[in-house]
Amino acid sequence: MKKFFLLVVAMVGLMAAQAQHVEFKWHRMYGVAGYEFNTNINTTNFNDKVTLHGIYAVGGWQIRKESGIGIGASYMFDPTGAFTQLPVFMEVRSHYLRNRITPFTTFQVGYSIPLGTSSTGDNRITIAKGGPTWGFNVGARFAYTRKMGFSAYLGYQGIFLQRVDRYEDSQLAYGEPLLLHNFKFGVGFHF
Repeated sequence: MKKFFLLVVAMVGLMAAQAQHVEFKWHRMYGVAGYEFNTNINTTNFNDKVTLHGIYAVGGWQIRKESGIGIGASYMFDPTGAFTQLPVFMEVRSHYLRNRITPFTTFQVGYSIPLGTSSTGDNRITIAKGGPTWGFNVGARFAYTRKMGFSAYLGYQGIFLQRVDRYEDSQLAYGEPLLLHNFKFGVGFHF
């Protein structure tokens, strides 16, 4: 975690040192791919601590220099296997400056598809039915060239799973909905 923080600080410092006017592409297709880390900040009925590592990709159309709309997917992996899922979403992306470094926001809404994985053992957890997901991110993009850039962001993601099955001694004990309020951070590559 400490190394990651130092990497982000070094990246932001490099961006600030090289800040100059470079307008990123506009009125054309765009793509973003990257890594994100999610952890729930709410307390669930069963005190679940859900940490998710995600790889995401978004493709869309830059409507104008400052905004675009896209469709994306994120493979969210839970190390225990219980909450691994595939959110598919639409996003609205806004950039606020026409400089090399620009703050941005994204708003996303979609549906999270369970991937049929579960934790192991007699007391396992599995997602039986997915549900809606929504969220927003706030970050900064550094345009390395007119067609390539890098970003870092912080955000929130809500996931409402319509049914999560909990087994005790290999018997289904509970099957109820679960709402996760996740804090997330990530990095991305823009092309």
